Amino acid sequence: MKGGIDLPVPGRPKPKDAIGAGDRSCQDIARQHMKQRTSRLGAAFYALAGLSLLGGNTLSGQENQEDKKTKTLELNPVVITATRTETEVDKTAASITVISREQIEQAQFRQLADALRTVPGMTVVNPGVTGNVATVLTRGTATKDTLLVIDGRPVPFNLAGSFNVETMALDNVERVEVLRGPAASLYGGRSMGGVINIITRSGQGLEKPETTAFFEAGSYGTFREGLSTLGSAGDVDWAFEASRTDIQGQRLNSQFEQSNVAGRIGWQIAEDLRFDLDTRYYTAKVGVPGSRYRFLPGPGFSTVVVSNSGADPDGHLLTEFWSISPRLTWETNDRWTQTLTYSHSQFRQAASDINGFFMTSPEQNNRISSRTDWLEYQSIVQITDAWKLVAGAWMQDQNIYRFNDNSGIVDIDQNFTNWALFLQTQAEVLPGLNVLGGLRYDSFSDFEDGGTYRVGISYRVPVLKTLLHANYGTAYTPPTPQDLTPVFGGNVNLMDVEYSRGYEIGIEQPLFADKLVLHATAFRNDIRDTYQYLPPFFEPQAVGEATTQGIESGFAWSPCKEFSLDFGWNYLDARDDTNDVRLVRRPRHSLNGAITVHPHENVTVSLSAVYLIDREDFIGVPPFDQQDAEDFLNVRLSANWRVTKNVEVFGRIENLLGDQYEEIPGFPALDTGAYAGVKIRF
Repeated sequence: MKGGIDLPVPGRPKPKDAIGAGDRSCQDIARQHMKQRTSRLGAAFYALAGLSLLGGNTLSGQENQEDKKTKTLELNPVVITATRTETEVDKTAASITVISREQIEQAQFRQLADALRTVPGMTVVNPGVTGNVATVLTRGTATKDTLLVIDGRPVPFNLAGSFNVETMALDNVERVEVLRGPAASLYGGRSMGGVINIITRSGQGLEKPETTAFFEAGSYGTFREGLSTLGSAGDVDWAFEASRTDIQGQRLNSQFEQSNVAGRIGWQIAEDLRFDLDTRYYTAKVGVPGSRYRFLPGPGFSTVVVSNSGADPDGHLLTEFWSISPRLTWETNDRWTQTLTYSHSQFRQAASDINGFFMTSPEQNNRISSRTDWLEYQSIVQITDAWKLVAGAWMQDQNIYRFNDNSGIVDIDQNFTNWALFLQTQAEVLPGLNVLGGLRYDSFSDFEDGGTYRVGISYRVPVLKTLLHANYGTAYTPPTPQDLTPVFGGNVNLMDVEYSRGYEIGIEQPLFADKLVLHATAFRNDIRDTYQYLPPFFEPQAVGEATTQGIESGFAWSPCKEFSLDFGWNYLDARDDTNDVRLVRRPRHSLNGAITVHPHENVTVSLSAVYLIDREDFIGVPPFDQQDAEDFLNVRLSANWRVTKNVEVFGRIENLLGDQYEEIPGFPALDTGAYAGVKIRF
């Protein structure tokens, strides 16, 4: 993966400079070089030897043009998240990562959290069990500081301010766009670190329906099956998918069961008027094994550490989510488009027999429910060919409610309302020189109102194709319901929002006819009125000010159709400035990379890895001193083989090296696991 520029978006035309020599295979290039150095007989011999090493078959000379498009680097994929409109990535002045459908299928990412681990500047941490709460740290900011949206519709946050990425399946996803850096001027609160936009698949424009069924089985009692269909008929189009996942797990009480259904239907009412309806539902049952250790009070102030064998084998979380969201898009004229979107969603969670952190704590039994209504109007005006305005208004109302079965009372009943107005301008003032600016005003029912803004500039240098970009923006994050709730140690008087000033400056340089792209971005966030859940009781405590700063760098190399290499190095310094200590779980260094090989036109092999270095966490026994946490390397191998036009088999090995690591101390990750399956298209 790369920062600020990313792998090709399927279906987009490749740059003119990449057509021609860039379409040649590695074998073709090797043959040309050998002909310049050897006789015709010697050249033939070495060419045949090279073909044997690469799999014994050259790519067909009749490979279709669509396949060729996905084999070369593309400098300017069109993205939506950074500006809310379709914009070439080099005109957004932002750091964007695109995880395409092709990448999702090649790497066999199953849940959103798996894909996010490969994004520069983003650290994903979970307690080692599929479906358990995942922490997403974007450029050192907290989970509650990164907003999750689906087709531009915000996903409701939970008690802790996160968005349940651990149960977000990717079966019906066309691509994932990740914007890093403050985005509050367009998206409001909880976007201090950035925005994750899941863009779902659509059947619009398909000449005939496409239906896919798959089955997968593997380690730890894993079984997955699913069915999806895309298509259109006249003025109506659709995209539906359903899937089921069952994982027995490795540890006691680490099972995961999920049923997922999602659908999208569109109706072109008139040439300039379109209606879309998005619906989704999932239910999941997740075992909660907890830490490998439990803590008992010992003599005096000492602590006794015991194993987890006493955990209740029936302890689990049962979650359910559903939403329905209609959208009306009106192309008023050639230069003016208006949209009106409404979304209603409900989330429920039942906790049964969940052991407390200390063994003396009673088992938790409670039921949480939340209801969210969201309404947004947006207007896009193309004033001139080089100048565009985006304006809009939104309103969101959310209620969170919890009934405590242990005490028999309602101990959480909170309601939050937020309305906002926003305006953005983007203009190409000179060829290659783009300037953006945005303003937003938010009003809250429970917190003080606030305004945010963003300014950005980007310039693509002629001839050299060097891309320079810079951003400055403000952002905020209101306290979460958990932060305010006394039953979690929260403070009902915690009314100050966290506020940040963030800026970045970056460069990208394509070389060798765009076959090699180098990039680097430096960033910094200055945060005030922040707080952490500090030991020994992990209650929210104000720490005042914090700073996160670092560098995202790397390269992407695609010398020919059969081979590509991506590599990234990220440096992060995240500190609690008030107490002069590092923020926990933020790795100082992270390396990520992927090698993709096509030994045959119908075979893809991918080897990827993530290496986290120099972390700190709360380790040991109460009071949990902040100490160095172990480094770890997670390697993933995947292979796909299209046996026929309609049949594909696939397999992967996760944690290939069997590294016995813990992303969170006391919560071991899964050992090496192998998985295989078949996909049928008809």
